[in-house]
Amino acid sequence: MDQDRGREPQAGAPPAAPAAAAFQDRIAAAFGITPEAREAIVRGMLDRSARGAAGYWLQLLLAMGIASLGLVLGSGAVVIGAMLISPLMGPIVELGMGLAIGSPFLALRSFTRVAFSIVTVVTGAALLTLMLPFHEVTGEIAARTSPTALDLLIAIFCAIAAAYTTVRPGSDTTSTAAGTAIGIALVPPLCVVGYGIGTRVKSIASGAALLFTANLCAILLFAILCFLLLGYGAVSTAELEHAELAKQKPGAIRRIARALQVFFGLRHGWIFRVMMPLALLGAVYFPLREALARVSWEVRVRGAIQRMLDALPQSTVRSSLTVDHGTVAVRLVTLGRADEAERIEQDLRDKIAAVAGMPPKVDVIAVLDASALEEVAASVRATSAPIDVVRKEPELALLRQELAASLARAWPHAAGPLVASRLRFPENDPVVVEVVHVGPALGDAAADLLGRALSRELGAEVAVQDRAISPEPIIAEPAGGWPWLQAAGPALAWVDEVEALHGCVEVPADPGEKPRQDVEDLEAVRAALRALPALRAERVHVREGARWRAVVSTAPCAPPEPAPGDAGAPADAGQDGGAR
Repeated sequence: MDQDRGREPQAGAPPAAPAAAAFQDRIAAAFGITPEAREAIVRGMLDRSARGAAGYWLQLLLAMGIASLGLVLGSGAVVIGAMLISPLMGPIVELGMGLAIGSPFLALRSFTRVAFSIVTVVTGAALLTLMLPFHEVTGEIAARTSPTALDLLIAIFCAIAAAYTTVRPGSDTTSTAAGTAIGIALVPPLCVVGYGIGTRVKSIASGAALLFTANLCAILLFAILCFLLLGYGAVSTAELEHAELAKQKPGAIRRIARALQVFFGLRHGWIFRVMMPLALLGAVYFPLREALARVSWEVRVRGAIQRMLDALPQSTVRSSLTVDHGTVAVRLVTLGRADEAERIEQDLRDKIAAVAGMPPKVDVIAVLDASALEEVAASVRATSAPIDVVRKEPELALLRQELAASLARAWPHAAGPLVASRLRFPENDPVVVEVVHVGPALGDAAADLLGRALSRELGAEVAVQDRAISPEPIIAEPAGGWPWLQAAGPALAWVDEVEALHGCVEVPADPGEKPRQDVEDLEAVRAALRALPALRAERVHVREGARWRAVVSTAPCAPPEPAPGDAGAPADAGQDGGAR
């Protein structure tokens, strides 16, 4: 008799033929679910919906606060704790049961609780975000802003597990319930939605909302299907619903429940109840599938480019790779000549375009290493050395003395101190006097006037070639080490060539708790600086400072200013530190 009573069809429930009913009973029996147990679970849900409200909202608020702070701090353990506390899975599963058995009262009560829970968590997380002293997108937040179809698949498995723990309550399903709460992650995505609203970042809020919607739809749809498969559609709750509705005061809830009862009582009403979450699930599937295709493309392209970078010569001291949202950017710093850098850049651009299917942005910056600088210095010495004209040493020495005296009289002091002069004797051309000075460039007009003055003094046609060294310091912030080194390298090379010059270099101190990439950049620039031939000269002094700084002058380097409280420290403290 009890079994026959459990078989009384609910109004609007899917018609169960005897063969289908027997199949459902066999499936339910395989999991130890009797018709009496089915009825007891449904009755418990109908009764529980009105009780325990205070405890439910307390747990939800606690889960919201813990999850929000855990997300902001980037602590996965804290976020997992919030998932275990969250009670939001309960009303969602009850909503699925209400739709499965065609219970308008259970569906309405559960839907109302789910809707108010969503608003509460999002609003609370947004307010908590506004009160935070900082707003940083941590890995825990970013992980919930880019859902894919794989997240939907996870939600489906968790939905089946949630339905199983509902129909088989007991100690044997406790671990399954805990795992389901962690896997489905309902409250953390809602907290990320609140974070996005609080920080006014639309992409964060919309991405997390898509993840929550996918989880919600998957739970509803597969909970309905599981409950129907196990025969819960045959459970009659008409008497209990009438009793519960009679307890409600006249108002919106009673009117909506009466209207839903008519809709649920239609012959094929169960089809509409299943189609509602199915339609929502289909709507979110398409953006999730596109996101999965994008992630697959990024992983494939990033892996291919990384293999290209690993195959580059060891002279590449730093590389950065960005593959995100249909853009590819590669930046390399390599030790070598500029022509080699151009060849590497073009080769990478062609290969990456073939892999990614789009033109990438590739920048390869060349920094002269020791061997390349030696080649440049050798070419400079070769061009600046006197031609192999056989002259008597006394005549050449006399010519140098006359040239020095003539330059001292004719030199424009506004161009700064003259530190060196060189003679070159090109074939079939006038004698060239190369003047090296610390100051502004002479310019074509001033160089021509100086050449004419020297020609009158020496009684021979003379051409002047200007080699100006800027007295202004070359300064860059700690993050601009590579551009600074490219500008400072040629200036410091003069210190190696001219004995009257001194080079004063400051390098930033160790960055301490800075990001790892900043530390690697600083060490790479220091290594390249140590490779400069100019640093072999005793007249180049390197010490630590606040920024990158290099200056070439005729005066020795000034001692560093003592820090407050260090008046008794030696004057040369910190000298020859840093890159030296």
